[in-house]
Amino acid sequence: MNLAQKSVICLLALATLPCLAQTAASPAQASPAPNHPKPPAPLPPSPFNRTTILLDPAHGGADSGSRISDTLLEKDITLSLAFKLRSLLAARGFTVVMTRDSDAATQADTPTPLTLDDRAGIANRAHPAACLLLHATAAGRGVHLYRSELDPIPYEVNETPWLTAQAAWVTQSQNLQKQLGMALTRAHVPLVFSRASVRPVDSFACPALVVELAPKGSDNSTLTDDGYQQQVARAIAAALVFWQNQAQPPQRLPAVQTPASAPETGAQP
Repeated sequence: MNLAQKSVICLLALATLPCLAQTAASPAQASPAPNHPKPPAPLPPSPFNRTTILLDPAHGGADSGSRISDTLLEKDITLSLAFKLRSLLAARGFTVVMTRDSDAATQADTPTPLTLDDRAGIANRAHPAACLLLHATAAGRGVHLYRSELDPIPYEVNETPWLTAQAAWVTQSQNLQKQLGMALTRAHVPLVFSRASVRPVDSFACPALVVELAPKGSDNSTLTDDGYQQQVARAIAAALVFWQNQAQPPQRLPAVQTPASAPETGAQP
């Protein structure tokens, strides 16, 4: 091999070095650097059952709730209203999950008393289009609709704290409040809108409202009047028929921390 041939080979070798360097760098460019991790994959959507409604008749058993009079207890009024709602909703094609379906504050299949966290746990496992926490009071008139006092926040994490699970649903709860309010107004039922931190509503991962039934007039006994309760129940059921097509889950649904005491299922119709 003469000197000219050796020179050509050297020049070719030098020209190849940048390509080799570039080829060696390619795998590092294809994979993120240690200080630039890949963004997390989008969370898969959780089930959202548009035809499922959760009813939570407050109190039960030894917990009688407010004593409206010597013969009227809140726990009895909330259960009576829940039964009327369940019947109307089932006739409209809804699946109704109730946290209790008897005087006792327990599940249908266990004597274990339900805690507030248990009630929220039943709701969060059902993934309903609406959660209605039923209460009763001798104060005021008509129906009081309360939504959570939590400020709305988007779901941007893989897990949300149990005590603030409602925060991501506040906007939907507000829309539900308006829908029920319009229906009750059309039914000529006096109405009060408000916000309140009522346990366990802040732990509900669904559009959730406290529906508090107050007397129709000055007589507290109207709280147990079948006609009045049916009037309210019909208005709510009609509103939920429209609501099921309007309800939207948050764009990202994380797993909600669940206390170990929360039961697995709720009372079914």
